Amino acid sequence: MGKTIEEIAAELGISVTTVRLVLLGKARQYRISAKTEERVKRYTDEHGYQINHTARSLRLQRTDSLALIVPRLSNHFFALLAELLEIRCRAAGLQLFISCCYDDPATQLQLIQNFRQRNIDGLFVVPSNAEIPPKAAQLFEQRMVLLDRDFGFAEYPVVVTANESSSATLTQKLYRFSQTRAATTRFLFIAGNPEMPSIAGRLHGFQHALAELDFPAEQIEICHAPRNGFTEGVDAITEFLQRNVELPSVLITSSIPLFEGALHALRREHGAVPPEMILATFDDHTMLDFLPNPLCSVRQDSAFMINAAFTEMEKLIQGIQEPERHIAAMDIISRHM
Repeated sequence: MGKTIEEIAAELGISVTTVRLVLLGKARQYRISAKTEERVKRYTDEHGYQINHTARSLRLQRTDSLALIVPRLSNHFFALLAELLEIRCRAAGLQLFISCCYDDPATQLQLIQNFRQRNIDGLFVVPSNAEIPPKAAQLFEQRMVLLDRDFGFAEYPVVVTANESSSATLTQKLYRFSQTRAATTRFLFIAGNPEMPSIAGRLHGFQHALAELDFPAEQIEICHAPRNGFTEGVDAITEFLQRNVELPSVLITSSIPLFEGALHALRREHGAVPPEMILATFDDHTMLDFLPNPLCSVRQDSAFMINAAFTEMEKLIQGIQEPERHIAAMDIISRHM
């Protein structure tokens, strides 16, 4: 194990400040002799050194650590965000702590309080409801960045995606393609946790696009699920099949986990997913390449979101209170269409 700065200073008979300045590359700036600089470097080359993070934190009033709270890591999109943010933080010499709240506000608030008690410098959070951001901002002295869900707060930095416009574009694309295949088109949209701004935007975009196309309301069905999970996808399709004899010609889900559950239920009830059914889901995954159906997925620009969020956090850590709202583009990926 390497020596601490204090141990190096004691061994060499010089001050802690001198050792610290040499290790920071500031020996010449503070007129430390070349001989002393060489002694310190030779010693650390032989024995190594370790930073006393506790002492450093007390001195700087910082822990060089950040926290991220997402609903769940089983959702591919949130897992990717967490991975990209961890890589970005590590490159900047920061430690990122990641927790899941499962969209439970009480759990999320407890996690926020726990992180603050551990003197985490700043918080990235996907808020469970509109009450969370003000509470978190107060605990973290405004050092908070909101991700994925925009509840309309202008006083906090927010990084979201263009859900409504992308959903409208997706719906128009699916409609045009469906007109080349079937005499009658029936849409089914499964929306998980639709009270969340991101899902509400996707649902609004879908409805607005079909309204502009004068699409018959009786050929549209919307299923609301309590969350964007596999089980909820299974339940939504099962309940739909109990009410309907005819399958939808176009199936859209608000997330990949819902999509997986919906396909599982279709295969269980019908032996397979009908090959003529047009499929679409928000978020993207390489496994979708193996489905034979006409398929669209909506890929979010996770890299843009993390870069924007990290930039906002850097500003907050520096005491710059100039919150911005960033909107990431979404790409529609077509397969067999």
